[in-house]
Amino acid sequence: MRKTIAAAVITAMIAGALCGCGAGAPKEPASQDAAQNEAAQEQDAASQDQQTEAEAVQEETAQTQETAQSAEAESDVVRPVYKLQSHSRMEEKDLTLIASGSYDTVRLTEETAMNYIYLNKAIETENDLIAEKYEKSFAEVKEAAENAIAEQRDDTEEFPVGNMEGKIVPVRCDESVLSFYEVSSVYYPGAAHGSVGYSGYNYKPENGAQITLADVFTDLAALKPVVAKYLRAQADGSPIEDAEDALQFYFDEGNMDALTWVIDQDGVTFLFAPSDIAPYAMGTLEARIYFDREPSLFTGNYGPSKEGYVKPLSPYTEMTVDLDGDGTDEKLSVTGTYEEGNEIYAYSGIQVCVGDQVCTTELYCFSMQPSFVHIEDGRNYVYVVTGTDNDYPELSVFAIKDNVPSFVGKMDGTGYASAFYSAYVDGKYSLEQSVNERYPMIDPSKFALGTRMQLMSTYSGRRFYKVGEDGMPAPLTDLYEIDADITLTTLVPVKAEVVDILTEEPTGEEKEIPVGTKLNFWRTNGTDTVDFRTDDMKTGEAFRVKVETGDGQTVNGIKLQEAFDGTVFGG
Repeated sequence: MRKTIAAAVITAMIAGALCGCGAGAPKEPASQDAAQNEAAQEQDAASQDQQTEAEAVQEETAQTQETAQSAEAESDVVRPVYKLQSHSRMEEKDLTLIASGSYDTVRLTEETAMNYIYLNKAIETENDLIAEKYEKSFAEVKEAAENAIAEQRDDTEEFPVGNMEGKIVPVRCDESVLSFYEVSSVYYPGAAHGSVGYSGYNYKPENGAQITLADVFTDLAALKPVVAKYLRAQADGSPIEDAEDALQFYFDEGNMDALTWVIDQDGVTFLFAPSDIAPYAMGTLEARIYFDREPSLFTGNYGPSKEGYVKPLSPYTEMTVDLDGDGTDEKLSVTGTYEEGNEIYAYSGIQVCVGDQVCTTELYCFSMQPSFVHIEDGRNYVYVVTGTDNDYPELSVFAIKDNVPSFVGKMDGTGYASAFYSAYVDGKYSLEQSVNERYPMIDPSKFALGTRMQLMSTYSGRRFYKVGEDGMPAPLTDLYEIDADITLTTLVPVKAEVVDILTEEPTGEEKEIPVGTKLNFWRTNGTDTVDFRTDDMKTGEAFRVKVETGDGQTVNGIKLQEAFDGTVFGG
């Protein structure tokens, strides 16, 4: 189905470009009458009269099948799901770290990029600008760090390292809006504190155009008092004194283009960095304007999301959301519990609170990443990914029904999917070219999770899921994609099933892999098969290896380490 959708969309896009129509606008198929008229111009009228009844029936059947296929493709909409890529930087001076940093860029998944050509182009262009901005920022931090260390070379152990970071925070992802914001921070050695900034990105998925304030609001002149009305400190929700005066720079001095704002499922949020319009100690300020509370202010082009969505939660921070659809917000929070006397080192459990209703489950962990998950049919869940020793992940799921939280279940060894892709330049490892990739959970109908695997090595297997009927993740594919920079070399001839590179399906043909063949991990079912590709990942061969796991792991009756060199197992 994915290829069908992509082909239909690409054909429509090309047709639109050639005809000078709006970018990405869907095209109506030519009517049957128009097709017949065009055919009439190309054929002799006499030959049309001689067309047999069988030919007419055949033509009608073909048209019916084409219409059905088109309708099927249009009904299976692909939402603009994306992944985040983190790029790292580091600078040393005489073996002393003096500057470090990282920044995120957004990459549409392959399926999304094929279905949203113009959106993909717009985001790729924005990625180039983001990279340019942070490369310049890091160069400035590096120069400041070099100057600072030159002044205190005798005390490098206490040297305050310069730092630059940029993080992307997902907000909304559906057919009408793709919205996220960027948090950037810079610290120059010797400064009293770092600086923080925000940038908002709001796209129209159908054509990749940026959404403007005028697209969303009816009267920009009337916006200032409303923003002032809802302006609050993000940390504790306290109101801001003289809010309208604080907003003068933006609304009275012609700088509205400098505002940072995003569109979420319920409305529009304006973000203001520390020291932007209030003292640094106030922290980040935000003004949330809900669609249903200020209806006259909105154009109607954008409104509440009719699709499922995910909102990231911060531990120990209350989120307000209308859980039961009665028009009144409930308070939702996720916190950790502790064993007495062990408050510093680890959590002993997870606690989900809705108002005064509490659900607690025992779980030893060091960290937690909670998310609120709303399904299109009205169901609500909380997903919490935790980490323990050796970064071992676990996913715990809680349901919220009638404003009462309850524990549903957990998936051991499973968390949000991520992978690190190392790069080498002239045979040497390059931090600048290497990329850390992660998949945020933004669409309940399709999200990626990574699971710790121990089949023929230790690695993470990634596959896509949807929220199932019971609230637990339900897999959309049978196989996991393997994210591992591990290459095995055969020590003995190994019999394996051939996998067709083009169809990616096993052929049933058995073949003996020669000694000395290098194999790269590709896919696994997680239990007893692993698919490999030879060292040329694009044009080489592919094989499915059967693994017996009774008493240790064996392949073709041979112990794993005797059959392959290069296996890597971790804790």
